[in-house]
Amino acid sequence: MINERFECEILRASRTRLLQLMETSNYEILFKIPEGFNNNIIWQIGHCITSQQRHMYMRSGLPMYISKEFMESFKIGSSPGSWKITPDVNEVKYLLIDTVNHLESDLESRLFVNYAPFELPIGFQVKNHIQALQAANYHEAEHSGKIFTYLKLLLKE
Repeated sequence: MINERFECEILRASRTRLLQLMETSNYEILFKIPEGFNNNIIWQIGHCITSQQRHMYMRSGLPMYISKEFMESFKIGSSPGSWKITPDVNEVKYLLIDTVNHLESDLESRLFVNYAPFELPIGFQVKNHIQALQAANYHEAEHSGKIFTYLKLLLKE
């Protein structure tokens, strides 16, 4: 049996680490795109939030806790070059933890009833909200690796 609480703890720990990175990095570092890459740290973090919201809430037919504008800025296929406005760093910081708080509450309330399955680019079929949460944790670990690589590269410049 999958332990939802444990999966949320992993998500919260990952998000807390990203929040700490944001709070200890200067604004320029968050928005600078490392040479040879298409995105920056703020995009990577916003993308993690957006993907978790889309895969858990949108696919469950529930409203997301992010705006349509936020989603458009960070969905797959977007990049800083496609931004109509510069994302608000404080909004990203807030959503990192706020979306986890809502998720925990919504899981406790058994809000997730329906789910539209989909296939991940790595070939796995996600069939329900719990699998979506597990996939989100994997996805965030993948992007956290990119984020810390970006940070290392940018600090060398």
